[in-house]
Amino acid sequence: MKLWFEKGAWASKKAKQIAAGISPESVRSIAIIRHAAIGDMMVLRPFLVQARAFFPNAKITLSIVDNYSYGTPSDLVDRIHTINKKIEGKKTSFFARLKQIRELGEHDLLFDMTDSALSGMICLLNDAKVKIGFPYRRVKNTLFFDVSLLRSDLVPEVESLLHMLHIFGAPKQLNIDYGYKIAEKREARIVYFMGASVPSKQWPKEYFGRLIQKMAVQYPEYEHVLLEGIGINEKVDDVLANFSDYSNVRKMEALPLDTMMEYLAHSQAVVCNDTGIRNMAIASNTATVGIFFSTVPYRYLPQSKIHNAVFEPDGSIPSVERVLETVQKSMGGF
Repeated sequence: MKLWFEKGAWASKKAKQIAAGISPESVRSIAIIRHAAIGDMMVLRPFLVQARAFFPNAKITLSIVDNYSYGTPSDLVDRIHTINKKIEGKKTSFFARLKQIRELGEHDLLFDMTDSALSGMICLLNDAKVKIGFPYRRVKNTLFFDVSLLRSDLVPEVESLLHMLHIFGAPKQLNIDYGYKIAEKREARIVYFMGASVPSKQWPKEYFGRLIQKMAVQYPEYEHVLLEGIGINEKVDDVLANFSDYSNVRKMEALPLDTMMEYLAHSQAVVCNDTGIRNMAIASNTATVGIFFSTVPYRYLPQSKIHNAVFEPDGSIPSVERVLETVQKSMGGF
């Protein structure tokens, strides 16, 4: 294989030599470090789909951490390697952690898609033939990796991950495949999710209430669903209380992963903050309107007309009118 880059990436002399001596068919074992929540697991899926196709004889191991196991794409890998942050309620000791790291095993290719202190330690202690990462700090290149790529907050992360395959010569795909079956029929249903991983990402609930009220009146033929999460800041009863007279507004409690994916896949659109639910909707090919003001929107904004992001140039919280206008434009594509 040739390492296909001129600028925007770095590779050691050793990596170039090893790559030149192997082919995609000769790669037998791949490990991927992805210590992240469900949204990032969804973003990982297209990489796994294409890695399986490009390295047809490789067994794929995915390394995760136990507190971020929800949404693990176990259907697309051969083995799950888990780092337990705690064992029997106690923080894992250094020697126990070291043992867990060693259990990952040696691989032909090791992809670090986390760039954390823990993933760096795994790379440092692993004897993989070629280690690939995308660290924000270039000083990490020679210490942890053999090949590294630059990544930008202005490029969708799903594409940044695929760049790790492109550098080995994998073809660029126009239609990104998340490995989920696309729903043939959708219900007349719009889903609203008000939660987020941290409060700073949450559009005000009173804004959501005003938006839903306007949508329910303008689109009475649609069911407007307030999707509840598991966190205390993801409950919706306080907003739902204002809709007792609306027959087309209701609540949906948090669902198991498989059920949630099916529910989103059969919905017309999802309106939410920068959160894992939006990435799940994107993976199911359901239209989304994301509301951004504290995080960079471009990182999770696929180049597709069915996905839109609402944000102000100055980073202020978007108004109800701005979000409503974007949702209305999206409705025109249904």
